[in-house]
Amino acid sequence: MLIPYVGEKTEIANFITPHIPTDMLTYVEPFGGMCGVFFSLDFAKYRKVNFIYNDQNRLNYILFKKLKEENFISLVKDTSVTEEVYKQCFKQLITEKDEDKIALNWLIILCCSSPHQIDKPSWVGNDEFEIFKFKHSAYSYHLNKINEIHNLDYKEVIKMYDSKDTFFYIDPPYWGKENKHINHSFTKESHIELASVLNNIEGRFILSYYHFDGLEELYPTCTIDSIMTIVGTELLIKNYQ
Repeated sequence: MLIPYVGEKTEIANFITPHIPTDMLTYVEPFGGMCGVFFSLDFAKYRKVNFIYNDQNRLNYILFKKLKEENFISLVKDTSVTEEVYKQCFKQLITEKDEDKIALNWLIILCCSSPHQIDKPSWVGNDEFEIFKFKHSAYSYHLNKINEIHNLDYKEVIKMYDSKDTFFYIDPPYWGKENKHINHSFTKESHIELASVLNNIEGRFILSYYHFDGLEELYPTCTIDSIMTIVGTELLIKNYQ
């Protein structure tokens, strides 16, 4: 895990990554978040693959762009965070125009908040922010593998890259937990829309979910695998064997 985030998949990546095909040309995460699965890939298996990041949350989009820039990382390393600095970040996100400062404020909020309360001050200390300064170098190789970074609705990015040689890892807000995420337009009704989109693409996909009533009817031709976690049963829905 590079950066703490609600729904982040690093802890169950060993369950997900063996299902990801190696014979693809393009890998896309339409709901990128902090890309826990992407960072867990064995890139020796994907030498000729284009990696695409997308998130409708503009803050995530800006942060991922900046994570690839040395000047931004230098800014992070020169920054010390106190609780007062952390609280100011929420105010500055509203008024700030400079993307470096927006990304820094958002990174501080993600690292220093409770992952389930990033929409309001919930200071848990600056340990994760300080750890990030050391962790980033270990993840820079992975970040440099990302070819494109988008700030689009998931439907647009799926349409843009869909082909028989494309793989999509889909990790949307889960049913009933849509309000745990910010700066997006995904609602309960969107789950039906998502199924309609995924059931009609050329490419292959894995969809991470928890179970809800009617799920099997939305994906009648897909296979479903599951694993028990400390927070529930995680499902992987695939449109291939």
